[in-house]
Amino acid sequence: MGGDMYERTYLRPAGGRSFMDRMIAVARLDRSAYEEVEHDRGATSQAAIVILVAAVAAAIGQVDEGGRGLIAGLLGGLLAWVVSSAFIYVAGTRVIPSDRAEANLGQVLRTQGFAAAPNLLLVVAAIPLFGGLVAFAVGIWYLITRIIAIQAALETSILRAIGIAIVAVILEFVVLSIMGLIFGVGLFAVGAIL
Repeated sequence: MGGDMYERTYLRPAGGRSFMDRMIAVARLDRSAYEEVEHDRGATSQAAIVILVAAVAAAIGQVDEGGRGLIAGLLGGLLAWVVSSAFIYVAGTRVIPSDRAEANLGQVLRTQGFAAAPNLLLVVAAIPLFGGLVAFAVGIWYLITRIIAIQAALETSILRAIGIAIVAVILEFVVLSIMGLIFGVGLFAVGAIL
């Protein structure tokens, strides 16, 4: 019976796509994947896994930071995900809500967590010259996935989603800077979320 629950949660969730298929679809900017994740309450743990794996990929891409970078990346990634998702939720449903905004925090956490899927490519950031270019491209790609995730979760316009995303990224930068100072590592080491 335990295997059935594992299969429903990670292999073939209610929406029909597997965990890996969801990450790929979100990275491909497939709006139906964002909607699927938004409405699948069982996908919250999957979203957290995406955040953690992205943090590990960023830590591998920044190998010179060592073990502290990995710990800071994991903690910073999770903390920044929760803080920015809470901000997005409050901003999008209370401060500047759209007429159709009916989101809850879980929906925002799920869509924002899966939006981090492109960050898995940060594992190659350690490659000289090429790695910096990949990290830059992944950062732009991630910003786009976040904007689409905000649109999906909050049922809002693209301009409102862009505005909320910009403020959320600034907030994450602050959180990650604090984590970097606490652990004595560079910002990129905790930047799996940015």
